[in-house]
Amino acid sequence: MIEETRSVMKRLRESTRVLHDAAEHHDFQRAFAQGSLPRDQYVRYLEQMYLVHRALEDGLRSAAETSDAIGVVVDERQYQVPYLVEDLEFFEVDLGSIEPLPATQRLVGEIGQMASEPASLLGLHYVLEGSNNGSRFIVHALMPAYGLSAGPGLRYLDPYGDDQRERWLAFRGAMDEVGFSEEDSDRLVESARHMFESIVSISDDLLAEAVS
Repeated sequence: MIEETRSVMKRLRESTRVLHDAAEHHDFQRAFAQGSLPRDQYVRYLEQMYLVHRALEDGLRSAAETSDAIGVVVDERQYQVPYLVEDLEFFEVDLGSIEPLPATQRLVGEIGQMASEPASLLGLHYVLEGSNNGSRFIVHALMPAYGLSAGPGLRYLDPYGDDQRERWLAFRGAMDEVGFSEEDSDRLVESARHMFESIVSISDDLLAEAVS
């Protein structure tokens, strides 16, 4: 059993708590969680997350060829691009026409620079994978707000359904079992913090775009 003092997940949680709260309480994210965003802004959010996940998952797949850690932690079901594609096609979005917001473009470029750092990619992935714990509850606000039923249009927010808790516990256990070096643990924390900061920046851009 992993001792709490050795838990990289405990360190990640404690080191990112303030940034997690800042992202969660951002005006855009609060409106999103309450189902009060206009539908087109929700779709625009999905577009930006598609670009982020596509870059990150391409990086994870490539790094998995040489990284044992990614092989231990990440399985095929964690890749969210298929769910985002399903949602965006439901909203009749042409994937090739999606324009990245400035913060999204920066993050995608930074992900590319992390290609040789599997721990950094996993730190980014930790944030997005963890977001599934809360986002599945947001679905209940969005269904009446946008006249949607569970399924296409909401797949990204609830990819695991009733398996969410089991999936998260498995992810958490796998992360702690890897036995990251101190240097890699530092990279995990740094990149996780950066992902939370980037989510805030993307939220800023989404709000600015909405009022322009």
